[in-house]
Amino acid sequence: MTERIPTHQLLTDKASIPALKIFRFKNSDQLDSEPSPLPITPLPTDSPHRHSYYEILFIEQGSGFHEIDFLTYPIQGPGLHFLMPGQVHLLTLQGPCQGFIIAFSEEYFSFYNPDSPGMTNFPFFRAKQRQAVIPLADSERKYFHNVMENMVSDHLLPASEQLLTGKYLGLLLQKGASIARKHEPESALTFALPELVVQFQELTEKRYQSQHDVQSYADTIGVSADYLSKSVKKHLGVSAGEYLQTKLLMEAKRLLVFTPMSSKEIAYTLHIEDPSYFGRLFKRKTGLTPNEYRQSVRKSATI
Repeated sequence: MTERIPTHQLLTDKASIPALKIFRFKNSDQLDSEPSPLPITPLPTDSPHRHSYYEILFIEQGSGFHEIDFLTYPIQGPGLHFLMPGQVHLLTLQGPCQGFIIAFSEEYFSFYNPDSPGMTNFPFFRAKQRQAVIPLADSERKYFHNVMENMVSDHLLPASEQLLTGKYLGLLLQKGASIARKHEPESALTFALPELVVQFQELTEKRYQSQHDVQSYADTIGVSADYLSKSVKKHLGVSAGEYLQTKLLMEAKRLLVFTPMSSKEIAYTLHIEDPSYFGRLFKRKTGLTPNEYRQSVRKSATI
């Protein structure tokens, strides 16, 4: 099989499912006055990659750039960086970095926070007006530092109390959401998704590569395809079909830029049986053929 984008899995112990792991940044020891009991992230992170899980980077000190799905975010002081499963990213640090990396599954969060909203209700994990990076004031940095210190202390206990660790994760996300709303434009302050649309988003995250028809999603949710499409259009600004196409095209772009897969191979990977249809769809949506897009993005990255 042709080489694909490296996808990191969340390694777990047999007794710790659902899963959560906390790591330090690879070069954080250059800033530590005392050795930290936390492990350094063991995964290769020097080239573009993605995860099968959610990840939060709490950066207290450091500088550089964070590329997430073709968008570049400068690292200038403390901040929270949020990654969803499947997103391709690359962290380029210009010197030592102090902070924490939290890797967790959706099942972990929902298991220990059953009364919290779904993941797509958080400003940093939703489709519309998503805030992938939240800058932190010094008082906010101190708040999250204290939360993380307590979370790490419980997480590292020989008989780790996962209930407390899970509650700390919920607190971190809720506080992060509260701060994120301060940075939202006024038009977004009343943004809230109904359960129907949240269900659709959650399903598409898991099925969009293999399931492209709106009817199958509507059947799973228990509504008509027309009603689902109109609801998605009302709240996300695009129809359900267009939303699915956008997800497919983003995945196609990732594969074009970060792998040597041919256009035909990418079409089959995305369960599109007619590669010529894939080419026409891609050009209609982007103005470029798949190969033109690949050459354009790779050329701009070398300038």
